[in-house]
Amino acid sequence: MKLCIHRGTHQIGGIAAEISTATTRILIDMGDELSLDSNFVSAPLNISGVTDANGHCDAVLFTHYHGDHTGQMLRIRPEIPLYAGALAKDIMLQSAEHGGHKDDALSARMQTIQTFSPGEPFLIGDIQITPFCIDHSAADSYLFLIEADGKRVLYTGDFRLHGVRGGTMDKILDRRIGKVDAVITEGTTASRSDGAVVTEWDLQKRVKTYLLQYKYVFVLCATTNLDRIFALARAVPYGKCSLCDEYQYSLVNTVSEHWSGISTFYEMPKLNYFKQAPSKTFERLGGLMFVRANRQFEAMIRQFDPAQSIILYSMWDGYRTKPGSTIPDFLALTGTWEPLHTSGHASPEDLRHVIEKADPEIVIPMHTDAPQKMQALCPKRKVVLLKDGEELTL
Repeated sequence: MKLCIHRGTHQIGGIAAEISTATTRILIDMGDELSLDSNFVSAPLNISGVTDANGHCDAVLFTHYHGDHTGQMLRIRPEIPLYAGALAKDIMLQSAEHGGHKDDALSARMQTIQTFSPGEPFLIGDIQITPFCIDHSAADSYLFLIEADGKRVLYTGDFRLHGVRGGTMDKILDRRIGKVDAVITEGTTASRSDGAVVTEWDLQKRVKTYLLQYKYVFVLCATTNLDRIFALARAVPYGKCSLCDEYQYSLVNTVSEHWSGISTFYEMPKLNYFKQAPSKTFERLGGLMFVRANRQFEAMIRQFDPAQSIILYSMWDGYRTKPGSTIPDFLALTGTWEPLHTSGHASPEDLRHVIEKADPEIVIPMHTDAPQKMQALCPKRKVVLLKDGEELTL
């Protein structure tokens, strides 16, 4: 079995990784690079046999729907099969349609995605893949157990242990995976210091406190950070309203349709949507409204007494502090704002925990701007630092 990380060995995002045997070749993710520069254009991924006909590729698998993992989907040759989770596929399609791509090539390509089921192995050539649904800031995110040529490789994808489903990781590792030969792991937080990790449940508790202090609580968060929307909507007490726009509501409803039978957490929360303006009931009773930093929501927030209002900023702080950001002006609409966020990625200690659980002979970091830090996280392991495009025989 061979590994080649085409992009992502020394940067966060823009991911594309290849696993191959003598007869089979698969790619995992095909993403855009990340940048805070609004004028930045991601470099196109050029991979022989994937973006051109100079070779073969048997399939491309997507770990989740974030753009740094899916953004270059259209560069994949149309005859190559694509795979993703069923819920992730539906979210991708709705997001594409909301972005104005209803009838374009992207939606058409997404329609062809074949779906896999959590915990159910499937074969592509002589490579067996077992997908496991894990916690991340994107619903329906997966790690893959990849088996071929007598090797067992754990490909973590993006993950964390402090989300609402973080406890599933240990169960998966203990009961379904066990010891592996290699771990290919994300290392987004590898360069950050260990410290107390804020959980999604912590955020939910804090929202309950804000709802006691303020009549109107506005939450600025990513529309596809759906576990957070579920958790915060569930924090709204009886007698108060919980609102979002029609697009956000449709995504929440899609998650509920897929997962309400798995957990009561994903049963449809008390959440109403509006098309043009919030209801008079919200104005009278108050409550929580999910917002986005645009003119439509700015006009809405201005309708409410700023002395009775607060905006909770529930996104990565880099979006707020980047040069030219309009978010600070948006947060100033109420006069009071507070951060309410936690990372979508595993803490350094949780990275170490997962690696030790899997007990690999070698560790290969990716999705990190500091791969050299991984050795300090697991000093007893052999850490292999690759360069983009470098091939490693496992």
